[in-house]
Amino acid sequence: SDYPDGGYFDCGSAETEQPGVPLRLRWKPPSWGGETNVNNAPPSQIIDEVDLLLTGGRLHPSNKAIMEQVYNSANSGINPDSKSLKAVISHFAATPEFHITNNLMNSRVTTTATRPTPDISTPPNPAPVTDYRAIVYLYMDGAMDSYSALVPMNCYLNQQYVSVRGDIAIKSGLLPIDASTSDQPCDDFGLHPSLSNIHSLYNDGDASFIANVGPLIKTMDKYEFEAGSKPQPMALFAHNTQTQITQTVFAQDASAGGVLGRIGDSINNREGSDVFDAYSISGTPKVLEGAPSVSKPADVLSGSGVADFIPKAGTFEANIEALSENVVTSIYGETFSVSMTNAIYRTRLLDEVIGNVTLDEDSCFTNAGTDLADQFEQVARIIKSRDGLEAKRDVFYVSIGGFDTHSDNGPVLTNLLSQIDDSISCFASEMKSQGVWSNVTVISASEFGRTLTSNGLGTDHAWGGNHFIAGGSVAGGRIHGQYPDDLTEDGILNIGRGRLIPTTSWEGVWKGIAEWFGVETQDMDKVLPNLQNFATNIFNAADLFE
Repeated sequence: SDYPDGGYFDCGSAETEQPGVPLRLRWKPPSWGGETNVNNAPPSQIIDEVDLLLTGGRLHPSNKAIMEQVYNSANSGINPDSKSLKAVISHFAATPEFHITNNLMNSRVTTTATRPTPDISTPPNPAPVTDYRAIVYLYMDGAMDSYSALVPMNCYLNQQYVSVRGDIAIKSGLLPIDASTSDQPCDDFGLHPSLSNIHSLYNDGDASFIANVGPLIKTMDKYEFEAGSKPQPMALFAHNTQTQITQTVFAQDASAGGVLGRIGDSINNREGSDVFDAYSISGTPKVLEGAPSVSKPADVLSGSGVADFIPKAGTFEANIEALSENVVTSIYGETFSVSMTNAIYRTRLLDEVIGNVTLDEDSCFTNAGTDLADQFEQVARIIKSRDGLEAKRDVFYVSIGGFDTHSDNGPVLTNLLSQIDDSISCFASEMKSQGVWSNVTVISASEFGRTLTSNGLGTDHAWGGNHFIAGGSVAGGRIHGQYPDDLTEDGILNIGRGRLIPTTSWEGVWKGIAEWFGVETQDMDKVLPNLQNFATNIFNAADLFE
């Protein structure tokens, strides 16, 4: 009898009859005649049965032959039948047939052609890349309490800030910055005490802040919000949806592609060739998603280097490559096989090019001793390898989590901002050493801000927040946008508990960054579909950069 699905089972428990293990995890080929191959069924018959189960009997003969070899190779030692079955099923997940619903080859095609091997060679003495630009997107996962990062000082707003924030207000140790040329409600602001290096960048003219920025479809005040008279971003205050729309910069559609992906598509279309590369050093974020037919998928690395197959999959990398080596007539199968083949060869290229790169600031990153510092170190290695990779436009995603500070705002925020500050310091120093600090822009983001008011221990989900951009070309030493001029419940932007409606949309920031990166005016509406909805706080490259 079967058991209902549910729960988590490792391979060992899946082989047992223990209660709760679903039958689909205990499946054995009928030809075996039992829990092992007591009938001595041939591998070809066993593969046919697995094929029927997993791919509807559509496994191509060439891939079926590979599966028979896999079965035979694993059939030794202790529990040989079980080992063989595991090996075959593991390989099935890497076949193009497993990921499509039609046949790989048209029945009228009697011969197969081998896919050309991608060229992963690099020029022995590459010419220096000119006009290089890079964007590093620093994502603060969990919603950073950014009204603790940028605090009004020496004006009436500070009194409001202290009163409204109560036990979480930062009253001492703030690092003062001059905002007198920024048309803000106060001339003086303070940065969180943990941001000493970013404070130095601001004073040196290499960093600036964007006040009260967030996802919007149209500008609004709290009365329009309460009346529902203007469209609002979907699922406000929800981590998952707000992460998506913050990274798509298209607040009514969380399924849209990412803003950096669309920027890359625009650059590639303009150049007529693939000059744009995207890298994630932390997972597979929405922000890097572009059009599959225009830009290649983002390369995924880790803080320790090139992210290869997991160890178990790595043992049959050659087989995975062989399963996709034939050119097929199915457009879906061909798309999968090309993507799989390119991913394998691209990984080898990156490992070859950046694997042995050393940095002047290696010790700085090492001494920082954090995952975020490791991520920035990998970004620096790739940038240093730009000539060998023949890169003109690069974008990078790095992230740090833990900002959902409902119950432990103070110490946790201090630690996280310290990690960011140390990482940015090492990275800026390395970029200066490489002579490309003016070619690189770092921008921070989070899914939303947090409430101005305390819940007694920390803060809760809100909306607008404060973020920074940094780089050698940044027009630093200023605060862009509009910091709220009333932090009380009476404020025109306060929709309750210090949840502040943004005064600057993300479109306003990305317009200037996209221009600096090379996006042309006629493409801007494709990159930022909601741009025409906003008339204020829209920044050009000349506003954000020198």
